[in-house]
Amino acid sequence: MRMELVDILAALGVLSKQANLIDSERYIIIECSPKLYLHFVPLQNTFHPHELIKLQENYDEKEKLLVHLWEDVWLLNQTGVLSRIKSFLGLNQTLYARRAKLIEAESSVAIQFFNAYHLQGFVKAKYYYGLAIDQELIAMAGFSDLRPMKLKGIHYTSAELIRFASKEGYTVTGGLSKMIKHFMKLKNPNDLMSYADRDWSLGKGYDKLDFELTTITEPANLFVDEKTSVRYFPHRLPKNILSAFAKQKELNLGEYLAKNGFVKVFNTGNLKYHLYV
Repeated sequence: MRMELVDILAALGVLSKQANLIDSERYIIIECSPKLYLHFVPLQNTFHPHELIKLQENYDEKEKLLVHLWEDVWLLNQTGVLSRIKSFLGLNQTLYARRAKLIEAESSVAIQFFNAYHLQGFVKAKYYYGLAIDQELIAMAGFSDLRPMKLKGIHYTSAELIRFASKEGYTVTGGLSKMIKHFMKLKNPNDLMSYADRDWSLGKGYDKLDFELTTITEPANLFVDEKTSVRYFPHRLPKNILSAFAKQKELNLGEYLAKNGFVKVFNTGNLKYHLYV
């Protein structure tokens, strides 16, 4: 058993007395509750993306959520992982958005908040809105600028909900809905688009907000830096790595990255949702 798995079981044992390892020859699955299961995915594995998609679908048919927790995600952000699991288990303190003041936030604040409380960290957006109670920021959302969609009409515009996160230990009831309504009223797009990470979500939160599932994207390949546990899409690899790769002609990108401490992994794709006005 890997040391990371020992750490996960110990941490989950604090959150849930039901946390236990399910006996399986191929998968490392942890039961957190009768409705929540974690599949621990080592960096070195022989899985195919659609195998993991099918595994999750099998659990969903039994009304259970199976989360694919990759080794690098755990190593990079244990606090964020445990916070998300606490939310799934209903262990967070509940706050109500109607009590919170909606504020427009600077990018510097958004960087700190999303890096601290979102599993995938900060991503640049055009607009950031937060909810605060007694001057404490408890939730934040990031939205794109309006994008013209000429194929849907001359004046048709779309925007994207890029990030949403709550402060560790809190579930903000009505929080995302409040910020979406504010953005839609202020910017007036024809639709709002967003993605749910299939490794972690079945998209049921979007269903509750009246979003419509419009596309299921294919799994994507990524590369993990073994020294930092940071994930990169191929087009977002560090510039020094891409520059050094371009100067040599012997190896393809996958071979070069493997030689220089990167591991090829994948995700199980995304669920693409639209909220139409």
